[in-house]
Amino acid sequence: VKEKIVSIERVSKISNQQKQKGKTVVLCHGVFDLLHIGHIKHFQEAKALGDL
Repeated sequence: VKEKIVSIERVSKISNQQKQKGKTVVLCHGVFDLLHIGHIKHFQEAKALGDL
């Protein structure tokens, strides 16, 4: 899990690298401590809109 938590600077670097490769980057934000079906649908819809 630790490698999944990255700084905003690292996120920016990864995003820029992927955009240069022609990838579409999407962002999901929110509070997911009480995960429910609405969150899952949110993730699925975001996934359908981009590559990363």
